Amino acid sequence: MFPTVLARPVVTSATRREFLALLGAAGLLTACSSGPADGPAAPATRTVTHPLGTAEVPVAPTRVLALDRRGALPHLLALGVTPVGALTAESIIGTPFPALVAEQARDVTVVPTGGGADDVNLEAVAALEPDLLIGWTGGIEEQYAALSGIAPTVAVDVDFTDAAASLRAIAAAMGREAEADAVISAFDERRAARLAELGDIGAVSIVLGIGGQQFRVYQPTGSSVARWLAEAGARIVPDVSSISGEPYGDGEFVLISPESLGQVTGDTIVVMTNTGPAGEAAVAELEGSPLWPTLPAVQARRVVRINSQESVGSYGFQGYDAVLDTLVDQWTGLGPR
Repeated sequence: MFPTVLARPVVTSATRREFLALLGAAGLLTACSSGPADGPAAPATRTVTHPLGTAEVPVAPTRVLALDRRGALPHLLALGVTPVGALTAESIIGTPFPALVAEQARDVTVVPTGGGADDVNLEAVAALEPDLLIGWTGGIEEQYAALSGIAPTVAVDVDFTDAAASLRAIAAAMGREAEADAVISAFDERRAARLAELGDIGAVSIVLGIGGQQFRVYQPTGSSVARWLAEAGARIVPDVSSISGEPYGDGEFVLISPESLGQVTGDTIVVMTNTGPAGEAAVAELEGSPLWPTLPAVQARRVVRINSQESVGSYGFQGYDAVLDTLVDQWTGLGPR
């Protein structure tokens, strides 16, 4: 069964008040109408504080929408919640939802974008009559007021080195903190057991090609996989203090050119790859660079490839499970270092 795809309506430049008035006239704001004074009592709510303000969230929401492509859908599914709709990720990964959760999400309606990959089509959202909207802070900030006019809206910050942060924020909005604790604890136990299969890990370099002849060399503070390996005893090289290139943030990674690839000296190289043609082209740039065949790990055939979106938590803990298995399964199949 394929997910239902809502047709993309034409979005005008009406003000928020005009837009909501139009939706009300069309009967699309049923979920957030107060109803007649003598009607049934409003459902119980609780106040949820989030990065864009506060929201009065139903104690037991039943029509939840995941309005981002950075883990909200997988996180909700992991918490035992099947949303009625989720923002499409078609332009990013080529399919509406990640393959890892496609079966679980078979009854989830695909919410089209309104333009850019993070823009929400407001009419499509309202048509689903949600009682709670959840989305990445940076993706919904400009539309927050309009979204809040449709249903209570909770913004969630994302930490690309630790999916637990957004999972816990979504769990808090849903009142499912215990379920989040169980998901995180189960993964941490499984991670420790699987990485123990690697034995003495040694020195590891973690690289991502981003296109344009540019490569990121990650540190434990910038990559969940680098952090996992470091916690399991690996030495992540090169160290940010010794590598020449353009550092990012507080040393999460360093951006280097092909001429600097000789600094990638790990006994094992973990290559992160993005989904789609652009991601594969970036890997081809990396592996086609003149210095690539000279690297010690390449010569020893100790190179592992993992999915970048899985490793940064965009596919939730389902993605973490998948990337962990890929990492360990490939690693244990390598020759001795």
